[in-house]
Amino acid sequence: MQFADTLLLEGTPEGLQRLMEDGGIINLSEPSERATRRSKASVAIVTIFGVMGLAALDVMPIAGLAVIDAVIVMMARCVDPEEAFDAIDWRILFMIFGMLGLSMGMDETGTARVIVETVVGAVGGIGPIAILAAVYVLTSALTEMGLNNAVAVLIGPIIIALVIELGYDPRPFIMAVMFAASASFATPIGYQTNTFVYGAGGYKFSDLLKVGLPLNIIFAALAVLIIPIFFPF
Repeated sequence: MQFADTLLLEGTPEGLQRLMEDGGIINLSEPSERATRRSKASVAIVTIFGVMGLAALDVMPIAGLAVIDAVIVMMARCVDPEEAFDAIDWRILFMIFGMLGLSMGMDETGTARVIVETVVGAVGGIGPIAILAAVYVLTSALTEMGLNNAVAVLIGPIIIALVIELGYDPRPFIMAVMFAASASFATPIGYQTNTFVYGAGGYKFSDLLKVGLPLNIIFAALAVLIIPIFFPF
């Protein structure tokens, strides 16, 4: 061996790291993939099914169960703390926090109420079907610009108050809000799943728009036709 020779080394990550730290070897490239911990697979599988089962039995909220699951997986060394930290996509988190701030701003300034009252007032004279369609489209549009839960909580009470004043049962309109806030596919921020898939899959904004917008239109048409059958005005 002579100076500047290139070597292919195999060993444990800790052992290779010690060689690099000694200074006698310069690391040109280090594999980013880690060895699969097959011995820990049973722990991960049991915890996943445990969360599903306990959530189905309504033992406690799934959010709390997920946190407990994550702690168990970490303590069992299925995932190293460094790997878990690196797996967090901070851009997505900041995007979610920003959309929550936007929803809170719309609530505090009264913007949401003005928008809802304007839209419902514009179609109120046409009939309940038109109001239902307007509520669905408005909720879907706002959801595509923010977060579904925040939008539903934000405009739900406003819709209820307005339709009661018009003499209609609020249930079909609330169902429209629920469906529209849960079936938004046209933007990466319309739903949490969209956001995660958008980052992990390397999609462009236009990719979701091309596929998601037709889906939104189909869901809207079906909802406006079917909701009144089960929840009359």
